[in-house]
Amino acid sequence: MGHIRDTFHIDASPDQVWALGTDPSRYPEWQAGLLEVSDISGPLDRVGSKYTAAYKVMGRRLEATSEVTKVEPGKLIEERGSIVGGGPAVSTLRIEPVSGGTDMTVELDYELPGGLIGDIADKLFMERAIERQIRHSNENFKALAEAKVGVTA
Repeated sequence: MGHIRDTFHIDASPDQVWALGTDPSRYPEWQAGLLEVSDISGPLDRVGSKYTAAYKVMGRRLEATSEVTKVEPGKLIEERGSIVGGGPAVSTLRIEPVSGGTDMTVELDYELPGGLIGDIADKLFMERAIERQIRHSNENFKALAEAKVGVTA
């Protein structure tokens, strides 16, 4: 199973960061490789909310379904999901107020299909590719959240 963790600082209030992070209709604005989000059942600050996300991965369209499984309002969202034909994944977003803004931690635990072959592919190239995509998405999120409040970088 792969594990990726990234923590970064955002020059915006925790409320602004929470609002952006719980609005799946805005995900295509900042998530790298995300084409669209559909079938949104409600805001992601409620356990049981679901959505479908379509990604472009290695030239192919892949759809993933996610469901919110844990919420600590203003602090944490946990989602469980899977890609059609793929393995399960758990993503966690943590928000922590700090002087001058917000620290956000994004974690992803995932399993590629294919057993031993999937594990080898993950270690050889997929883990680094997924980590780059998450870091790029986090950079986009930071820029979007800071632009929304008029903070200059």
